[in-house]
Amino acid sequence: MAILNRIRPLLFVLALLGTVPLSSCSSINLIPLEVNLMRVDVQDITLSHVNLLADIRVFNPNENAVIIQGVDYILHLEDIKVFSGRNSLTQTIAPQEYGHLSLRLSSAYWDIIQLFNKFPDKAEVAFSMEGSIRVGGRGMFARRFSFDRKGIIPLQKFQP
Repeated sequence: MAILNRIRPLLFVLALLGTVPLSSCSSINLIPLEVNLMRVDVQDITLSHVNLLADIRVFNPNENAVIIQGVDYILHLEDIKVFSGRNSLTQTIAPQEYGHLSLRLSSAYWDIIQLFNKFPDKAEVAFSMEGSIRVGGRGMFARRFSFDRKGIIPLQKFQP
């Protein structure tokens, strides 16, 4: 009988732990978030780097709110990795709503020089932005959604 009294609390704890993963099943069936690069502004220029601020728009197509826990990202211009970073922000996006994130982009001058040497007379520049957004809880309960956006930036608007 003493052994049974010791096993009961252990069985209770095991049963409780077994229900925790099942209670987070709603995060398993999430529809991927839609990510769009909206705008990039120069934040500051240092002796070694150019720092920009990118505005990202994220749409939550799910029936429940999602909590963004962080973003990893890389921006290529003309197939040259120009900006990359990681942001550990936290933001809740309601169902069927848009959220806006500001990401800091940093690049060394050498990458910028390579880029300008590649397109001195081009009318447009190809870009690709890839990365992932971490949603949900910590550790095994977190979910990562990858994104990969490609496009063209017309340079006519920027020429004098």
